[in-house]
Amino acid sequence: MLHCDDEDLSLIALGEVTGQEDEAHLDACPRCQSRLDQLAAVVSSARSITDEDRPTMAPPAVWSAITAELGMASGDNVVPLARPRRATGGRTWLIATAAAVVGVLAGGVVMAGLLDAPSTQDVVARADLGPIDSSGYSGTAVVETRADGAVLVVTVPDLPGVDDGYYEVWMATPDTSTMVAIGTLSPGQQGQYPLPAGMDVDSFPVVDVSVEHFDGDAGHSATSVVRGQLEA
Repeated sequence: MLHCDDEDLSLIALGEVTGQEDEAHLDACPRCQSRLDQLAAVVSSARSITDEDRPTMAPPAVWSAITAELGMASGDNVVPLARPRRATGGRTWLIATAAAVVGVLAGGVVMAGLLDAPSTQDVVARADLGPIDSSGYSGTAVVETRADGAVLVVTVPDLPGVDDGYYEVWMATPDTSTMVAIGTLSPGQQGQYPLPAGMDVDSFPVVDVSVEHFDGDAGHSATSVVRGQLEA
């Protein structure tokens, strides 16, 4: 099976319209849909960056302290930060951004716990995570087999911060009577969780993300924001 090109997936994640062949392939291919979901999470995070998030030059006193600590002459090997120029034209900017995203993936840089190389992973199950109690959030979950075992990858791009708690990822039986905590999920990041050896995904196909509080209770809070059932 020929999979979608990374640049085309990046453009789709940026909101560009591509060919009908790509759309048809995405409908039938969990692997490419998972990759698109991951790229969309990168785009969502990038578009949320404000001027306050950009790097700025440290005050002179800070550089003086650093150079003194390192025994350097003032200004030695110090490269000033320069604000990158933005490409003109919407299309040019989109392609440049897509290329940058693909470069991140190809270079193996970990941004929000992104992708392993396709040659070392295989998507065996996928779930669409829908909103619970009109939370308004949605995402995806996939189970990948890698060289070191099965990994659950969870993406919920638009989760806000929790002032007095955190998000927990669970796997549960179909009736949710038994739930296993898999790990925490930080807003704006993708979660990758190695599954315990011997864990049967068919027995625990439900993926749930809940809001938990620092109350000493290790059980599920009963406040879920998204949930879905894995299917092969």
